[in-house]
Amino acid sequence: MPKKESTQHKIDRVRAPMVHITYDVEIGDAIEMKEIPFVVGVLADLSGKPDEPLPKIKDRKFVEIDRDNFNNVLEAMKPRVAFKVDNKLSND
Repeated sequence: MPKKESTQHKIDRVRAPMVHITYDVEIGDAIEMKEIPFVVGVLADLSGKPDEPLPKIKDRKFVEIDRDNFNNVLEAMKPRVAFKVDNKLSND
């Protein structure tokens, strides 16, 4: 019996590869290929130095971000940059 081609290999022929995770499951004498979704969770403080203190990490919730809500999520994080530099412009 010829091995079934994975969805991943079919997609490679049509468009640029994306992440697809597959695994083989033995069902009786047959092997069935299963595909599971690829999901990433990122834990990061991307707000820089916020004016208001952030809650403790254990109290924060995951935020689902996609291309449709990216700008709104970023705006809600109120990112900013605050740092000190030596004054190189004056002669003091």
